[in-house]
Amino acid sequence: MSQETQTAPTQAPVLQDWAPLTHCLDWHLGQLAFQHRGAQAFTTNEVPNLINQGGMSAYRAAEVLFTNCEEADAAGTLEDEIVCMELAMGLGLHSVQLLDRFQQRCVEAKKDWYDRLTWYATDVTPKMLRDAKANEVFARHQGRVVLARADALNPSKVAVFEDGELRDLTGKLRAVFHSYLLCVLPANVFRRTTKADTSAWAVLMARTVLRHPEGLSQFSNLTVDGVRALAASRTPADLMRLVPLYQLMDLDLTLAPLADDAHEDRAELERIADRIEAGLDALLAADATSDKDVDQAAAKDPEKDAATDAERHTWVLHSAGAMASVAATLAALRPDGFLLYRDYGPATEKSANSSHLYQHYGATTAIGVNHFGLDSWAGTAGGAGDPDGEVTRPDGEGDAAIKTRLLSRAAIKATRLAFANQFDPAAFQRLQAAVDAARAAAADPAAAMDGYRVALALERDNWALLTEAADFALRHARNVELSQMLVAEALRINPWYGEKAWNCLGDIYWFTNQLDASEEAFERATKANPETHMGWYNLYLVARQRGDLEKAVEMAAKALAMDRSGAASSRLEPALTEATSLLHAQRTVARDWRKKRNAGSPV
Repeated sequence: MSQETQTAPTQAPVLQDWAPLTHCLDWHLGQLAFQHRGAQAFTTNEVPNLINQGGMSAYRAAEVLFTNCEEADAAGTLEDEIVCMELAMGLGLHSVQLLDRFQQRCVEAKKDWYDRLTWYATDVTPKMLRDAKANEVFARHQGRVVLARADALNPSKVAVFEDGELRDLTGKLRAVFHSYLLCVLPANVFRRTTKADTSAWAVLMARTVLRHPEGLSQFSNLTVDGVRALAASRTPADLMRLVPLYQLMDLDLTLAPLADDAHEDRAELERIADRIEAGLDALLAADATSDKDVDQAAAKDPEKDAATDAERHTWVLHSAGAMASVAATLAALRPDGFLLYRDYGPATEKSANSSHLYQHYGATTAIGVNHFGLDSWAGTAGGAGDPDGEVTRPDGEGDAAIKTRLLSRAAIKATRLAFANQFDPAAFQRLQAAVDAARAAAADPAAAMDGYRVALALERDNWALLTEAADFALRHARNVELSQMLVAEALRINPWYGEKAWNCLGDIYWFTNQLDASEEAFERATKANPETHMGWYNLYLVARQRGDLEKAVEMAAKALAMDRSGAASSRLEPALTEATSLLHAQRTVARDWRKKRNAGSPV
């Protein structure tokens, strides 16, 4: 495969030469970051996760599952053991909250479905599973949840985390859920260039470089040659040593010509490109019909018009890993089971015709899912489903960043209707509008709290929203009782990773002169997120209040170390300086007094 001329030459040291996007070193290090960081990739929000871990998605998904059980029960096809799974569970909060709501619905309806449920909470990353077990995330659903390793490309085969037992779930799964999973599976970007009656394909290639070698000594004792050697070894242990250097690296991108027979999914690439072009042509025709001045506008730029006629470029994101995962998941389901997922990526002709889909989240990497291509592929006999298994999309989605889909081989009409209602974008928009109104009214605490009440009426179990409202009630509305009630509810739902809620509770105790309780809450905040500067800073304040200057120095130092963005340095640096100065003064005085001390006065 020959290379086209690179458009942006670089003098940075090359760590890996040209490779497809999801085969390049940059991509592999992003995947290894999950192995290295575990839950911390999510608690620090370097990987945005509140959209699926805050409660909004989980409670709605539970309603869809309950309806599916109702539909199967009415049809006489509901099995004795109801088996469900979440792939790539992350923190596990989505699974917990879904189970909370499903259990509640079963109790209300006097159904034993929750008691018959086996829920596989899975991840491909062992550290995610270890973190969930260590934090006892699923304690309130003991007996219902099995922690297991699972690969999104072969979801029917799982390895139980407790003892390594291999289980085959083929044909047993009633429902599979996941969020932000398809976007981290192998994919690549292609471009079709059409001129007259001929077309040529090119593939996007990436070269990983050490963009900032001058900063290497600040992050590692490795030399540039040492970094190159680790990159070349390709062993997981060596590559893991490069993960902390991720911010020093970058990508050069170029296009490489693709021979006619050089890609096994060439027909799929052509299909998506044809659909994009047909859709764009239809939009252009509609615009031309409605715009009386379109001809005049085109005539003003004849060179551009001529270039468009001569050559056409169409970009295609080929979500090969997503396609393989969806197909394997549908094959693992029961005949009337379903897959429900949420992910980001283009869903219209216009947004799909783009090369800018590769994204970094902290030290991790993702590439958007081509929903535009995946939707049509999954709903055809030649794709993952059959004519009765069409993809269900919520109405009014438009080109929202996050898309939600339900797929099944069966018609399951009631389930599809429940999904469309529960994941109606208007519901999410109403919640966001209420939250925005509350925030906008911050200068009027009473009005702001009214806004939060409206929002919580829409999402009463959203722990992140409860925490935000509790913090506002404490700091601005000066309503300690309301704040404590709200934060207690937030921590009932999520006691494991609610760092902000624990800090809020600690503040409540601090303002009400309950120092021991305040310290305990702040310690829970640092346990929920050891990389929070705020929790450590609050513990510094407690230690400073007690006169425990050794601990004050320790806590201030930790707070400064955890302020990775430097946003709080103007407060943390003086705190550490003051605590260190006071500790030095205290020790100097103590030393002097010890020297002058007599072992008692003469009798």
